[in-house]
Amino acid sequence: MAGLFSRLRDLLGRPLWTFNPDELAADFRGNPNDYIEQVRAVIDAHGFDIQIFLVAASGFLTDSYNLFASNVILPCLTFVYWNECGHTKEIWINIATLLGSAVGQLLFGYLADRYGRKSLYGVELWIVIFSTLLIAQTSAGYGVPNSGETSMSLYGMLLAWRFFMGVGIGAEYPLSACITAEWASTRERGRMMCAVFLMQPMGQLLAWSVGLVALEVLSHSHDFSTDSPDAKVGIDKLWRWVIGMGAIPAALAILFRITIPESGRYTYDVKKDGPRALHDTIGVFQPASGRSSHHRLPEMDVEMQGYSEQRLSINGDAQSVAPNSVHRSIHPPVNGEWQQVDLDSANGDDNFMPQQILNEPADHSEAVAPPDVGNAAERASQHSAPFVPYADDPPSPRQRAIDDPPGLRTPRQAQEFPDALSDDSSADLNQLQDRRMSMPKNQFEQPLLLEYFWEEGNWRYLAGTSITWFLLDFAFFGLGFNSPTTMAKLWTSGPMPACGDVPAYLFISTVGAGGNIYQVLYSNARQSLLTTSIASCVGSIALILAINHIDRRVTLIWTFVALAILLLITGIVFLQVFHTSGYAATIVLYAFSQLVFSFGPNTLTFILPAEIFPTRYRCTCHGIAAASGKLGAVMVQFVFLGYQDRELQQPNSRALGKVIIIFAAFMVLGAVFAWAWIPAVQTKSEDPRDLLQNIDLETLALGEERLPKEQKIGFRNRTRGFMSKGVRQTVRWRGRERGGAEDRVSM
Repeated sequence: MAGLFSRLRDLLGRPLWTFNPDELAADFRGNPNDYIEQVRAVIDAHGFDIQIFLVAASGFLTDSYNLFASNVILPCLTFVYWNECGHTKEIWINIATLLGSAVGQLLFGYLADRYGRKSLYGVELWIVIFSTLLIAQTSAGYGVPNSGETSMSLYGMLLAWRFFMGVGIGAEYPLSACITAEWASTRERGRMMCAVFLMQPMGQLLAWSVGLVALEVLSHSHDFSTDSPDAKVGIDKLWRWVIGMGAIPAALAILFRITIPESGRYTYDVKKDGPRALHDTIGVFQPASGRSSHHRLPEMDVEMQGYSEQRLSINGDAQSVAPNSVHRSIHPPVNGEWQQVDLDSANGDDNFMPQQILNEPADHSEAVAPPDVGNAAERASQHSAPFVPYADDPPSPRQRAIDDPPGLRTPRQAQEFPDALSDDSSADLNQLQDRRMSMPKNQFEQPLLLEYFWEEGNWRYLAGTSITWFLLDFAFFGLGFNSPTTMAKLWTSGPMPACGDVPAYLFISTVGAGGNIYQVLYSNARQSLLTTSIASCVGSIALILAINHIDRRVTLIWTFVALAILLLITGIVFLQVFHTSGYAATIVLYAFSQLVFSFGPNTLTFILPAEIFPTRYRCTCHGIAAASGKLGAVMVQFVFLGYQDRELQQPNSRALGKVIIIFAAFMVLGAVFAWAWIPAVQTKSEDPRDLLQNIDLETLALGEERLPKEQKIGFRNRTRGFMSKGVRQTVRWRGRERGGAEDRVSM
């Protein structure tokens, strides 16, 4: 089986890896930080990468489809199996799915950081595939006619398999986010992650579309105008078709997953294998010019100032490289002998050290020399993919440790770069690399956790991302996860059928007492597509276009505020126009709220946790934040169960308007916590095309200690900064006023 997957990966990867990455991995002996800088330089030399997008987006589309398919299938189950109206089975199935998602986010987030992203690539999708097939084959067993007694519990099996599916759905959140963040270029990171999250509303739209197509196809062979056994057979087929279709995109997503290696950032930061990190990163990105296996990526020189080192020559002797003139590149010159690491020997060896140097000249018989261009701009013009000159990149963590005053260095900088803290800049880089490579690989040891989260104050990052996601999902899933019930109350201009007066499937339905199951399913799909899915897609697309031009933290704050205002107005309007001809006003406000959800908090709470945490804790922290959101989603389901003796489930109750107003208060809290505990991930850009530029992941990984005093997070620091800013503005305004008065006197 392993050999089959290996051959399949080689076959799928051939169009993407059109050269031998081993030829491009030169020996970077000395400062271990060179590897991560070169990894970042290779990634940043590319723009929006379609391969990485497909790898992450395919899995996220699959999970979104399966998560929101419940809105399509639950009315079908009611029609076929559950004849009593006002039951709570639908809500409990949703709770099981959400609880499974929270478990998957926590478990797979930790496992991805502990054992690597690659070791889990596709595992969560196999869970989704198996659970999908199990749900599609769920049966009530044999039943005694007219008794209601069956040999198996379909409801119990659905609870179990939806929980199991939820584990796979939840696991996809940290994996998709971190795959995208770690493989995306610094400039396109926000846009790529936003494009991946577009798959959530797209998956919801796809689920409703598949339901409509299946309904139309089956209506030609089954009569859905009555409650006959033939209609029940057809609807039983329909919900199984909708669920079973979820396995197809999951299988395609697995094929995409096996085409990429381990994240280079993870390999370097956690596995401490710099050569392998550089080798794998180069292997993912195809050279933009030509298809020959001997083409090289653009040569990217690194200039390290004031940093002497020892390098091994071909014959094994140590050679000194003069300080202030240390240059390295991804590949050495094509003329003459060059050093090359035997990276094949590193496969599967976490303790591999770049000490095995090939003592023979490289074969350059077919090599193509890199173009002789005089500067970075001309060099970039030789390649169709954008090339970001290394000199234009933000300074590396090590360079910041050298440039910053001692009081601004973090303890980790002082440990990793001791020469930057002393007058003697001739530290033995080989010993420095050996010490880094010998650091413990279990980043979850208690002293390391305490250092990062408590001593350095980064627990606020985790609290901020978790609380804002919790507050968001409390409202978002409260409005959207019981979509047929919500849509029926929004789209009605008069009283709906009461419990006991109509069959169970017509309870809380806009089609009326004389309707049939075809009309119920068609109206549910049409109303949800127009009100929720399309509006959400528009919001996500708008954010993709704008994300490089707006501040993500500021956008998160103000979209929370906008949602608070919108939901407050929506709730009030709903209470006023419920069961009247003015119900269209509520529909418009609700759709606009869904658009703002996608343009703001729903997307940004997914993006930010993948940006602000270091590689060694990125998936874990993203999983904790996402699981906090699902906890909010579970809690709001219990609200629906218990609110004033299930008044929300009554078809002619106005309670939904009151709950929407309560959701507005949660959005206000979201804005407050985003303001206090979410850091900025962008700075002012020198590129006229963008107002802002993304901060690289390595800089963000340094945590709160990298921030100047006026940018520290926390309620006290934010309040102090806000007040001091107000004082400065007042002084500036009074100065202008005084200056104007003096000018008038002089005139």
